[in-house]
Amino acid sequence: MIFGILINSIVLMAVLILIGYYLRNKGILNDQGEGSLTYLLVNITMPAMVINAMNIDFSFEQLKTGSILFALAVGFDILLIFLGNISSLETKDEEKKKMIKYSVVLLNGGFMGFPLAYQIYGSQDMFYAVMFHIPNIVLMWTYGVSLLLGRKKIKNKYKYIFLNPGMIGVYLGLVLYFTQIQLPLFMTNLLDMLTNVTTVLSMIIIGSKIATIGVKNSFINKEAYYVSFFRLVVSPVLMIILMKFFNFDQIAEEIYVIYASLPVAVLLPILAQKYGGDIEFGSKIVVITHLFSLITIPLFFWLYSVI
Repeated sequence: MIFGILINSIVLMAVLILIGYYLRNKGILNDQGEGSLTYLLVNITMPAMVINAMNIDFSFEQLKTGSILFALAVGFDILLIFLGNISSLETKDEEKKKMIKYSVVLLNGGFMGFPLAYQIYGSQDMFYAVMFHIPNIVLMWTYGVSLLLGRKKIKNKYKYIFLNPGMIGVYLGLVLYFTQIQLPLFMTNLLDMLTNVTTVLSMIIIGSKIATIGVKNSFINKEAYYVSFFRLVVSPVLMIILMKFFNFDQIAEEIYVIYASLPVAVLLPILAQKYGGDIEFGSKIVVITHLFSLITIPLFFWLYSVI
């Protein structure tokens, strides 16, 4: 049953990507329109989504379990950083090295992981997804941004790293979780609405980018395949092995396997444009990993369930 719900969720996301692809191909969505959607996504709906995911009931037992899961997620991210450094040795191009390192480590947890976890398991088990997602989103806005900036001498570098919209969302979410401040009903409803919009926006933007870059151009890039192998195959295989050594709740293990199987963060080309990096190469990685993930996510979920 769970596998069937997973397939349904993947198909739904594929349809939204196709809608974005269609809108871009028909000229209904242009550069300016995509830019506006991206601004809305990065600065408003994504931080709201992070806050909403952490606006959950607090308990010491949950905190104990969450601490273990959080530590595991941190350790796994460190392992991915190591793998990213190894995989980047494939090229001598410094700008592509940035993209490869970023792609192996930073996944599309918020825009694809949360919707999948929510549709399959419901809101009560979103806590497990949050525990995996927090370290990765922190890395996205610290390690990821710092990686893209490189040695650039820009004003307020640490402001970009620690006071960007994504990190502000994390800070506010942590305050809500530990203080248990009760938000007004209209605010919780607003966060729910913005969270739902985030999924639609992200998939439409992905579809638009696929149309802009071109599927054919993306699939002829051998280096993008190389990166995809680490992100979509090596990562979930390592997580499956790790899960077999621990005795976590079954749902927690399944969510962690799903998250480890996710494609690269959709913000890669957006952040590359803002902070530095090979935008075209990053876009191709996003295209390939998202298209292939529609197959590899259910594949590795099934593999985990039968081992």
